[in-house]
Amino acid sequence: MKKTVSVIITLILLLGLCSCQGQQGGGSVKPLEKASLQIALEDWPVVDGATAFLPYYEHMAALMLDKPRDEARQYIFCSTTDYAYPKLADKEVDLIFCLRPSEDQVRYAKERGVEFECVPFANEAFVFFTNKDNPVDSLTVKQLHDIYAGKITNWKELGGKDQPIIAYQRSEGSGSQTGLYLHVIPQNEVMEPPTEQRIATMGEIVDVVANYDNAPGGLGYSYLYFVTNQHFDEDIKLLKIEGVEPSNANVSAGKYPLISEVCAVFRNYEAEGSLVRQIAQWCISDEGQQLAGEEGYVGIK
Repeated sequence: MKKTVSVIITLILLLGLCSCQGQQGGGSVKPLEKASLQIALEDWPVVDGATAFLPYYEHMAALMLDKPRDEARQYIFCSTTDYAYPKLADKEVDLIFCLRPSEDQVRYAKERGVEFECVPFANEAFVFFTNKDNPVDSLTVKQLHDIYAGKITNWKELGGKDQPIIAYQRSEGSGSQTGLYLHVIPQNEVMEPPTEQRIATMGEIVDVVANYDNAPGGLGYSYLYFVTNQHFDEDIKLLKIEGVEPSNANVSAGKYPLISEVCAVFRNYEAEGSLVRQIAQWCISDEGQQLAGEEGYVGIK
């Protein structure tokens, strides 16, 4: 009898726990299958954006066009930030999904009579990484500034081994390089890297830090989603910044110090009620925010 009662009590507790988890963790929320904003293919705008946010706007297109994701993929572009902003300024595309533009990208647009309007819909961590064998686990923003200004050149100055810091940089106009200027060091203070340390793509900077002569001297930067979801490499480790680990939880709580806004960006003279504006507004709606969570991003709500 006692054993039966014990089993019943255990079952009741387990059911209660499952119920609580469903309410608190969003487990009871049904995944999006179709967007409330439906757009006919002939009306679909030209959409482009950054590699790191492709999963979001690709899935969004599938929901709005009511098509399988692999089919919807042909109706969007992924030119990367370097090219998406100039294409938006040159009126080759209508809507892009990127981090906020650099000063040069804003200047390029103004020369063409265009101003950008940005609608933030997610937050993303700007992260730094090194080889997994590097004993240094955390850096401050001041230390990062001095590294990229050329003032700190050896890991031993940071509590690491006596070896040079190979401080890689990204191409001008990339979202990562803009993040460096925004969060760490102004463009006019950053040192000019040797040609071999100016890396063209997000994936290559991960690879080169992971594999540089099998030595842990490399330092690179990117965005959390890309490094952990799109181009993971077990030979690198993400560095804490100001002692705070880069994670979705710390971004959501506002604890991580280097947070960038992911935006739906369009030309500011878009008419009120245009499809482009409707799409941007959908991204900050409950559905758009749910999609951000489903794809592993940190929404703004």
